[in-house]
Amino acid sequence: MPKLWQKPVFPLLQPMATEAVEEGEIANASGQGLVFDGGTFDRTDFDTVHLSGCKFKNCSFYKTSWNKALIEQCSFVNCNFEGCYWQGIYAKDCKFVGCTLTGAVLKDTAFINSLLQYVNLNGGLLRSVLLEKTRLVDSEFSECRLQNLQPVEADFSGTNCFKTYFSGVDLTDTEIGGVTLSSDFSELRGAVITARQAGGLVRLLGIKVLDSY
Repeated sequence: MPKLWQKPVFPLLQPMATEAVEEGEIANASGQGLVFDGGTFDRTDFDTVHLSGCKFKNCSFYKTSWNKALIEQCSFVNCNFEGCYWQGIYAKDCKFVGCTLTGAVLKDTAFINSLLQYVNLNGGLLRSVLLEKTRLVDSEFSECRLQNLQPVEADFSGTNCFKTYFSGVDLTDTEIGGVTLSSDFSELRGAVITARQAGGLVRLLGIKVLDSY
């Protein structure tokens, strides 16, 4: 596994404030078991933080910046990450449900064994992003720009991928059943898929596929 996706080390961590902040900075901090409902963190810079077992619901992270964050066993429900910037993020065993990440920039980021369901990533930039055993299901993923996306045993079931182009992406062990694509499947031009996956896409066109003898 590339070094950038190894579990980061966070020295000199201090207790994280238990109150939401706005247009500030949270640096060299850790938080465990924190619970926020309706908290506001807009335009806050998170630099070298460790979150473990935290729950965020209906929170706003509008245009926040995240750098070198380790996020483990945390849940984010109906949270707003619109216009956020992530770099060097390692999210493991996390849930992002009903969250808005429109226009987000995600770089050198890994989602491990996580769930991204009913999220809106429309118009986002994903550069060197690993989705390992992660489910991006029933979500909005249209018009995204992909650079070195690496799905590993990922699941895109039911996700809208309209005008998100997977050229050069290996999707052979990724579930793509029920994804929304253009009528000519141009989003998959240049992607690597299996014969089984191709057969499923052809059936979407109403073409009957017979077994060869």
